[in-house]
Formats: sequence, C-alpha cells, structure tokens
Amino acid sequence: MTTVSATGNNAANTSSSSTVSSNGASASSLSFKDYISLLTTQLKYQDPTAPTDNSQMVAQMAQFSTLSGISQLNTTSSAISGQLGSLSDLATSVSNISTKLDTLISAQKAAGTGSTTA
Repeated sequence: MTTVSATGNNAANTSSSSTVSSNGASASSLSFKDYISLLTTQLKYQDPTAPTDNSQMVAQMAQFSTLSGISQLNTTSSAISGQLGSLSDLATSVSNISTKLDTLISAQKAAGTGSTTA
C-alpha cells in the first residue's frame, strides 16, 4: 500500500492523501489537475532543511504517467471495440443483402425471366 501525504510547519498544517491498494485500484479518482495541485502543495509545505527525496518524487511522477498512459490505452481500446462492433454490423448487413440477392436470383431462374451470366 502506498500513501502520499503533504505536511508543513505552519499553524494551518494541511495533509492530503491518496491510497492505492495492492491490486492497483485507487481509493479515490485523481485527475492530472488534482495531482499537480497535490504536488505543488507538497512542495509548498515541505521542510527546507529536509526536502522530499528526489527518487520518491520521480517515482510518483512515473506512476502517474503510467496511470495516464493506461487511461489513454483504455479509451483507445474502447474506440477500437466500438469500431469492431460497427464492422460486425456491416458484415451482417452484407450477409443479409447477399442472402436476399441469392433468393431473388433463384426466384428469377425459377420463373425463367432473368438472364444470368457468370
């Protein structure tokens, strides 16, 4: 479990946290704007004599970047899924038209009124 918090030395000490469970599901949904707000709050209230470890900051930014990429991937895969659904509907329509044409051609042959050439 990972917890991110911001604390300060002034009288109005503020604290923000976002908890991520072991399966990667977020307890609350944060947007990029929320993340930037949290990051600037952390920087604003950090102790200048003991600044935040750079590796932790980079790790947090990398995690958010990965989360953003996964979100975009989900959006893209949803769009592709929708397009595949439309393609499937089109294939069904073409199949129905083909069946109707075959029926019409058979009816014309049975009536002897149509000429067909292959």
